[in-house]
Amino acid sequence: MGQKALIAGNNSGHNVLALKKQAPQDLVALATLYYTAQVAGQARGTEEAKRRDISRFLAFYYDLFRHYHPRDWHVAVTRSFLKSLLDDKRLAQATVCRVYASVRHFARWAHKTVNPFPFGCPTDGVPPPEEPEGDWKGLTRQNELRLLSAARALQMNPGRGVNQGVRDYAVIAALLGTGLRVSELLGLDREQWDGHALTRVRIKGNRRIKAVPMTAEGRKAVEEWVKARGDAPGPLFLTARRQRLGRKQVYEILKRVERQANAHLPVKERFTVSPHVLRHTFLRKLAETKGVQYAKEASGHKPDRYIWPYVKPDQQTLAAAIDALE
Repeated sequence: MGQKALIAGNNSGHNVLALKKQAPQDLVALATLYYTAQVAGQARGTEEAKRRDISRFLAFYYDLFRHYHPRDWHVAVTRSFLKSLLDDKRLAQATVCRVYASVRHFARWAHKTVNPFPFGCPTDGVPPPEEPEGDWKGLTRQNELRLLSAARALQMNPGRGVNQGVRDYAVIAALLGTGLRVSELLGLDREQWDGHALTRVRIKGNRRIKAVPMTAEGRKAVEEWVKARGDAPGPLFLTARRQRLGRKQVYEILKRVERQANAHLPVKERFTVSPHVLRHTFLRKLAETKGVQYAKEASGHKPDRYIWPYVKPDQQTLAAAIDALE
């Protein structure tokens, strides 16, 4: 694709007036202006997702036209982009829906706010793809115990600092003990842990929660990590070089612990783990023990429909419940 950089990760230094002048002639400048005006300041995971989504469209546009001028963006281009997403077998349906939602919001904002597209808003008349039916993706209690035991065992792994093992266990226990998204957890600083809860937590939608409670297991693990980490200011979860732990590193941690947990299990009993799986696990457990309203509050979602994939019964659980009716 083109030599221009796509949307910058940190827009605080951009000259907004200069971008406004460039935007009518340059989709990259237009996208960067959109990011600065509409996205920057939201939860870090939201920022990163929207940047990736719009960058994906810009790459598609440049490959098609070999330029970034907005004049050629019309409805047929949007339809073609959406088809390319749907045809990409590597993308989950939920990802396709999110990418298109990001691009549609960008297009509508640009058309209304900066400069109308010559053929009208290029996403009008292109309906979003059907949202996938949400399935619960959490761990059984048995697999949750296997995962935590594997994380404990890896604390003693030769060649890795003991503190890293303590940190890895704390990250997993905190995700399982709060239901936070991984970006929300990794965005925390040391001062936001008060020994009992996580405070002033920024969540999706650029909202802040005064306090996020944590399970006893999670509190114990985080306290153990804080003792090893020290009280110096900065990110709560640090790398060995004292940098903020990243999403990719958490994924690698989970895969390492997953391999340990599955090492002696038959193939059919092995399980996979991701941060989202841990979120599903926590919210289902909370819904089953305390009620759906508790899970909804802990999830940070306002509309009821968003909590349903986390708490809906699977077919086996539903069949067992119906079978038990008198």
